Amino acid sequence: MMLIGIVVTPLYLQHLGAEAYGLVGFFALMQAWMNLLDMGLGPTLGRQAAYARGQVEGFETFKRLLKSFEVIFFVLAVIIVFAIYILSDWIAISWIKSESIAIETLVYCVVLMGVMIGLRWFSGLYRSGINGLEDQVWLNVANIILTSLKFLGALCLLAFISQDIRHFFEYQVLIGLIELAAFSIRFYSILPVTKTRTPLVAFYWSVVKDVAPFAVGIAYTAGTWVLITQTDKLILSGVLSLAEFGYFSMISLVAGGIVMLSGPISQAIMPRLTMLYSQDNKNELLSLYSDASQLVTVTSLSVSLMIGLYAEPLIYAWAGDREAAEWGAGVLIWFALGNGVLAIAAFQYYLQSAFGQLRLHVIGSTLSAIIQVPLIFYAATNYGAQGAGITWFAFRTIWFLCWTPVVHRQFIPGFHLRWMLKGILPIAIVTMCVALAMHFLITLDLNQNRLDLFAKLISLGLLLLSVSALSSSAIRQRIFRLLKN
Repeated sequence: MMLIGIVVTPLYLQHLGAEAYGLVGFFALMQAWMNLLDMGLGPTLGRQAAYARGQVEGFETFKRLLKSFEVIFFVLAVIIVFAIYILSDWIAISWIKSESIAIETLVYCVVLMGVMIGLRWFSGLYRSGINGLEDQVWLNVANIILTSLKFLGALCLLAFISQDIRHFFEYQVLIGLIELAAFSIRFYSILPVTKTRTPLVAFYWSVVKDVAPFAVGIAYTAGTWVLITQTDKLILSGVLSLAEFGYFSMISLVAGGIVMLSGPISQAIMPRLTMLYSQDNKNELLSLYSDASQLVTVTSLSVSLMIGLYAEPLIYAWAGDREAAEWGAGVLIWFALGNGVLAIAAFQYYLQSAFGQLRLHVIGSTLSAIIQVPLIFYAATNYGAQGAGITWFAFRTIWFLCWTPVVHRQFIPGFHLRWMLKGILPIAIVTMCVALAMHFLITLDLNQNRLDLFAKLISLGLLLLSVSALSSSAIRQRIFRLLKN
C-alpha cells in the first residue's frame, strides 16, 4: 500500500501540477483532523471484538455494542458532511492560498472532500471490527485492492481521461462507496452467530455505558494525537503557498511511510496482546511484545536513517524535480528521524490498550500536547517547515526516553531496562553507526541517471536493513532456528 502511494505521487504531481496536488495534500490533512470525531469508538469496537473471542458467549454483548456504534457513526458521518458543506466557502476563500485554481472549483472539491471523509470514516468502524476478529489476510488483500483503485485508478483517469481536479475527487467518492460496502459485508459475514438476534437498527445505552470510559480515553488521546502529529501540517497549510504545501505533502508522505511500516505489525499484535491478557498469559504476552518491538526498531530506524541522510538524492530520484529536492531535503531528514522514534514509542500504547487501562496514556498525551503544540506552533510560524521538523524530532526523542519507562514501570515492573538495553539500544547503536559510515563514505551524485540513483539508494537501504536485522536478538534467534531446522 505504501509503495503504491510512493510510486504514484510524483506522477500525480506531473499530471496535476503543484497547486492541484497541494489540494490533494489538504484533503489528507482534513481527513486526519476529522478523526477527532471518532470519539474512540472504532478502536474500542476492535478491542471488544478481540476481547469477545477470549470469552464464553462474548459476542452476545458485542453485537448489541455494534448496533449502538452504527447508529452513532451514521449520525456523526452526516454531521461531518453537512459541516464541511457549510464551511466550504470559507475554507476555499480564506484558508487555501491558491493562485491558479478557480474559487468555484475549490469550493466544489472541498464539498467532495467532506463526502469522502464521511464515507471513509464510517467504513473505519467495520475495518476495526475485522481487525479485532483477526481476519487480517482478507483485510490486507482488500486494502491492497482498494489502494490500487484509489491511486492507480486515479492515475489512469488523469493520464488518459481528464486532468481536472474535480473529476479526481469525484472518482475518489466512488471508491469510498465501494470501500464502505466491501468492509461492512465482510465484517457481518465473519461475525460469529449468536443465540439471540439483534434488530437491524438499535441502540443499547447500557452496553455503550460499560465501554464508555475506555472509549472516552481512546477519544481523548486520539484528539491529542491529532494535535501532536498534525498541528505542523495545519499551520503550514496556512503559512505556505499551495505549491509549497504540495511539496510539503510529498515530504509528509515519505516521512509518514516510516510510521506506516509499523502499521502491519501493530495491526497484527494488538488483538493478540488483548486476547493473551484476557487469558492471563503474561509470559507469551511479554515475549510477543519484546519481539515485535525489536522488529519495528529494525525497520523504522533503518528506513528513517536512510531517508534522512540521503534525503536530497531520494526526493530527486523519486520525483525528478530538483526544486522539490532542494526545498525538501532539509525538512525531510528531521521528520523522517522523528517518525522513526515515534514508531518505536507507540509500543507503550499497545501495552496499555491490551490491558484496557488508558489512564497513563491520557496523562501522557495531555502533557505531550501541552508542551509540544506551542513549540511546533512557534517553530512553524517563525522558522517554517524545517524549524517544525527539528522541533518534532527533538521532542519525540526526549519524550520517548522519559515517558516509556514510566508506562513500563506501571504495567510490567522490572521490564524496561531489559527491554531497552538488550532489545532496543543494541539495534539503535549498530544501525546509526552503519548509516553514518555509509553517508560519509558513499556520496550520491544528482547528475546521474535517476534509475541508477534509485537503484543505488535501494541497495544501500537493503544493506543497512540487513545489518540492522542481525543486531536484533529476536531476529537472530529466528534465523538460527530456521538454519537448525
